[in-house]
Amino acid sequence: MNEAVVIIPTTGSPELEDAISSVINQTIRSDILVVFDGKQFDRPLRIPVDERVIKVVFPFNTATARTNIIDRNLPRHWYGARAMISAAYIVNNDYAMVLDQDNFLEPNHIESHISTLNSAASAECQVTYSLRNIYRKDKTFVCRDDCESLGKHKGASGYLIDTSCYFYRTDFLMQTAHLWLWGWGSDRVYLDRIRSLFGDQIITGTGRYTLNYRLGGNEGSVKEDFFLFHNKKAYDRFEGGMPWAVE
Repeated sequence: MNEAVVIIPTTGSPELEDAISSVINQTIRSDILVVFDGKQFDRPLRIPVDERVIKVVFPFNTATARTNIIDRNLPRHWYGARAMISAAYIVNNDYAMVLDQDNFLEPNHIESHISTLNSAASAECQVTYSLRNIYRKDKTFVCRDDCESLGKHKGASGYLIDTSCYFYRTDFLMQTAHLWLWGWGSDRVYLDRIRSLFGDQIITGTGRYTLNYRLGGNEGSVKEDFFLFHNKKAYDRFEGGMPWAVE
């Protein structure tokens, strides 16, 4: 078992292998838990056999199914929340993160998170977050995200940390995983909930752009023009010196 584990909930998207490979290529050796959310999505992985890659197949899909007694006012689609929450309770590594199936990591992603957690100013810090690079579906680079997923800095759509940007001490993830249960926008809801419950000292940013985010993951995802427009406003405001970045 390695120090960190990356949980990848999946429906078998074509980009899955990119996500897995980016974890295999980390500067810190890490485990990968690939969670197929329903046996109808199970497929062979098109990567060389690696003992760090563990595949789990749920007998049914958890994203769209729900009991009849759940409040009808709650979102009707859980996306990967229930798969992620379930996996959070079975990992034994010291650190954990969740990676969306269509995103991928820079090689120093996990290393920068562990370093930030271990050097955090507050001993109460349990969660870190990275910044994002924005890519098109074909993996061509668009820009950095300097306008939306900025953590404790308010972005163009409020306060947000993208699901794949979070990195946790595993005991804290197990303590708070249930707070993810929402649906679309659960990453924003989770941030609000942990800040309200534990205060701002519970979380800090790495300041590094090590999460690579692919556009077009869901119908509600923001478009390329959003980033280009709002990034320009941020660049003009801060004259290129972004207060959330260290690189």
